[in-house]
Parts: sequence; structure tokens; C-alpha cells
Amino acid sequence: MRKITLLLTMALSGLIAQAQTSGTIQYVSTRKLQINIQGDMPPPPGLPSEIKLNTVLYFNTEASLYKNAENANDAMNVEQEAEGGGQIIMHMAPPENIMYCDLTNKILTQQRDFMQRKFLIESPIDGSGWKLTGKQKMVLNYPCMEAIRVDSIDTVSAWYTPVIPLSTGPLDYVGLPGMVMEVHVNNDMEVITATAVSKDVDASQIKKPKDGKKVTQEEYDKIVEEKLKEMGVEPGPGGRVMIHIEND
Repeated sequence: MRKITLLLTMALSGLIAQAQTSGTIQYVSTRKLQINIQGDMPPPPGLPSEIKLNTVLYFNTEASLYKNAENANDAMNVEQEAEGGGQIIMHMAPPENIMYCDLTNKILTQQRDFMQRKFLIESPIDGSGWKLTGKQKMVLNYPCMEAIRVDSIDTVSAWYTPVIPLSTGPLDYVGLPGMVMEVHVNNDMEVITATAVSKDVDASQIKKPKDGKKVTQEEYDKIVEEKLKEMGVEPGPGGRVMIHIEND
């Protein structure tokens, strides 16, 4: 066992010596939908069970920027007749969220798109909440290690690679000693997976977002919660939305 571990460590050390410090990563984000029908009726057939979104991360040694890819999925529209009369209409458009990670000053700037309003949230990059598990696996031929982060809302499993020795990744899953290649949130209610890595990068894309009202994370969460309540929508775990359909 010690020999195998030594060989793995030597192989990883060799890869780190050829570390990649700039490039572009394509991701696919998959989020399951939680649909409840009033009166304990089962969801009508044909409703989507999940939504997928193509995203991209541009990075270099100074900063990274994560946003929707140019080929991100268009708005999802569902319209069908419900049993017993009535109609079900669903419209879901991907939000234009942008995450800028200042690796030099260790500051994360989020531009959040909510109800056609933009908000700017700044917070320090803090990796102290992550706990390493010792588990390893390959993601796109990159050796990755697992780290777990648990708070009052989410349980997150992140797989990062020291071969790209930058403390960044998709969304706010940052602060680890390597690039985050795969994320699992709350028993796979949300999964983000890298699908392609390139050494080419358009540095002009890595710009700090400036559009939106500056708020703290607590202020933003309160705005979202109050607006959803006003619309009669119940927030789900981790800020995810439970979709309720009335069956008349």
C-alpha cells in the first residue's frame, strides 16, 4: 500500500511540475427540479425533471471569470393541459450570473441576475470551510482530490486538481489548492462537471463585473427570499426553488 501511495505521489508531482496556469474550461451544470402539485397529485407527464446549462471559466494566474457559455441553453418553455382542466405554463430562462475571482487579492465578486435586476456581491475568498477526504479520482484525465464543505444549507463535494494550481472554479466553489473540476451539491440536486479544458484563453474576457447594485450576501439573500414569498413561491434548500402547481 505504501509503495502504491508513493507511486501515485510521484506521478502527481510530475504532473504538477508541468502545471497549467492559464486556459479555458467548459462545464455543464445540471440542476434537478423539485415540482410539487397542490393536493398531493403526481406531476403531469412531460414536465422536465432537470435543467442543464453550458458554462465557461476563463483563468490565468491573476484572476478567473465564470459565466454562461455562448452556447448556453435558451429559455425553457413548457405549456400543456392539466388533468381536470386548466393549463400548466412554465418559463425558465438561465440567469446571467458572473463570478470574478481575484486570485491576487483573494476577493470574489459575484454579479447576480435576479428578476431582471443585477446585484454585485463582494466577499473574501476563504478556504477554511473545506475538509479534505483523501478520496481521489480522474476527471477529464486530471487527477482530482475530494473536499467537502458543509453549512446550515448545503453539503458540497468538490473535486479539484493540483495540476491546475489555482484556487478557483465554477460559481463560488473556490479557495481550494487547485482548480475545481466537478461539484456535487445536496445529494446531486445540482452537479457541475468539466467537459473540456483548453490551454488557450481570451484574456479580454477576464474582467471584473461592474453592473448592478452593491449589496452584501445577507442583503441579497433577504431580497430574494422576500420577492419569492411575494410571488407565492417557496425557496428550497440552498436557495433552489420549489415549483408548485395548482391542480384545479
